[in-house]
Amino acid sequence: MQDGRLETGVIDRTFVDDAGVRWIVDYKTSRHSGADVDAFLEQERQRYAPQLDRYAGLMGGLETRRVKVALYFPLLKRLVEWEPRHG
Repeated sequence: MQDGRLETGVIDRTFVDDAGVRWIVDYKTSRHSGADVDAFLEQERQRYAPQLDRYAGLMGGLETRRVKVALYFPLLKRLVEWEPRHG
């Protein structure tokens, strides 16, 4: 429950690492054909941060462990990780 209403979410992948950190990973099959891959990845991080922040908040309602979130781009073989605002 968030703000008195039922919240749901579909998490692509979640696991707990050896340090006890809960990871929430969202897979993105986006393609990028431009030269500045790092700028593209930062733009995608900003775009999806609210969604992953929400997922972290939902997981925070279930447990108290530290949470990290990430976007995984299998076509680019890149993982973009950060600490969420909530969770």
